[in-house]
Amino acid sequence: MASFRQLSEKLAHLTQLRIAVKLPIIITTSALLLAIGLGVTTMQMSAQGTTDGLNGILQSRKKALTDYLSSIEQDVRINGANPTVVTALIQFAGAWGTMGSGQAEKLQQAYITNNPHPIGEKENLDYAEDGSPYSYKHRRYHPWFRTLLRQRGYYDIFLFDIDGNLLYSVFKENDFATNMISGQWKDTDLGKAFRAAMESDTPGSLHYFDFKPYAPSNNAPASFISTPVFRDNGEKVCVRAFQMPIDRINAVMSQSDGLGESGETLIVGSDELLRNDSRFSEEDDILTTSFSFEGIDSVFQGN
Repeated sequence: MASFRQLSEKLAHLTQLRIAVKLPIIITTSALLLAIGLGVTTMQMSAQGTTDGLNGILQSRKKALTDYLSSIEQDVRINGANPTVVTALIQFAGAWGTMGSGQAEKLQQAYITNNPHPIGEKENLDYAEDGSPYSYKHRRYHPWFRTLLRQRGYYDIFLFDIDGNLLYSVFKENDFATNMISGQWKDTDLGKAFRAAMESDTPGSLHYFDFKPYAPSNNAPASFISTPVFRDNGEKVCVRAFQMPIDRINAVMSQSDGLGESGETLIVGSDELLRNDSRFSEEDDILTTSFSFEGIDSVFQGN
C-alpha cells in the first residue's frame, strides 16, 4: 500500500499540468492543483489507480475552467465589436464633452453621492435627475449593460475614452468617472488594463491582470481583462474592460465529484496564494490563504 507521502509526490508530478497560457486570470501565474486530505477514501486504492483517478479529475476540472474562461474571451471580443457597444461609447464620450470641466465630480455626485440606492446597489439607478445629456444616454444604455453583467456574472463592466476617462461603469464604485492616466486609480490594475489595451492596434486583442486587492472595490480581490474598441474604418475609439466573475470561477472549482469528503481542486498563484475559495472554508480564501507543497516552484518553471 502506498504511503500518503508517496501519493503526494505522485500528485505533485500531476499538478504540473497547467492551464493554457493564452487564457485569462491565472494564465501565466497560476496552476491547477488537487489537494488531498489524509482521510480521502481513494487512499485505499492502489498508487497507480489513485494517480490515474486524480489525473482524470484534474483534466476534467481543467477543461471546465478553460471552457468557462474561453467563454469570457468570446464575450469580450464579441461585445467589443458589437455596434451597440461602439455607439454607446461614442455617445457617452459626446455627452462627457458637453459637461465642461469637473465631469468626475458632477457624475459621482449624480450616480454615487445622490444615488438613492445603498452601497452595493448603485447599479439600480437608470437615470439621475440632473437633466444632463449624459444621464439621457445612461438611461438608454445602462439597462442593456446591467443585464449583460447579471446574466454573465461579471463584477463590473467599464468603458473608457482614448484619454483615459472612465466614461461608464455598471456598478458605480469610486473609480467611476475618474481618469486612468492621471487620476487617483491610475496605478491600479484597472489603469494598467486600460493602458495595455490602448497600446494595442490589434482588434480583439485581450489583456489580462491577475487577482489583486482593488481599493475601489473595498480591497476585494479583483482581476481585469481589457480590449481596444475600433470603428469599422479601423479608428480606435476607446477601451472596454471587465472585472472578472469570482462566483462563477468558484462554482466551477467547488465541484467535488470523485474527490470524496476531503478532496478539492484549487487554483494557486506563483505567490502560493489561492485564486479560488476552498470548499472547506467559510472565509474568503482568495489572496489570503496559502497552499504549498514540495516541488511547487518546479510547477511554475514548467518542468
